[in-house]
Amino acid sequence: MDDVRDFILNFLRKRNPTLKEDSLDIKFIQQGKNRYDVFGQFRDENGIFEFAISFDFKGKIEREHINMIEPSKLRDELEKRLRE
Repeated sequence: MDDVRDFILNFLRKRNPTLKEDSLDIKFIQQGKNRYDVFGQFRDENGIFEFAISFDFKGKIEREHINMIEPSKLRDELEKRLRE
């Protein structure tokens, strides 16, 4: 599991250098015959992102999706309005 987490962390850092390492949350890992499927979330200064990555045991990426699910400004605006 630590090897998968390290691989995912290194991969995401290449795509998003501003990733906050302590915010990486792996929600799901499935190990198939010859690959891993991983789903999770992470945060950076722009917001919260979801990712889905499939890769083989050698580390070759077969599929990747990284999407922003919540901009930081949206959360700040909602918290501000709730306080009023």
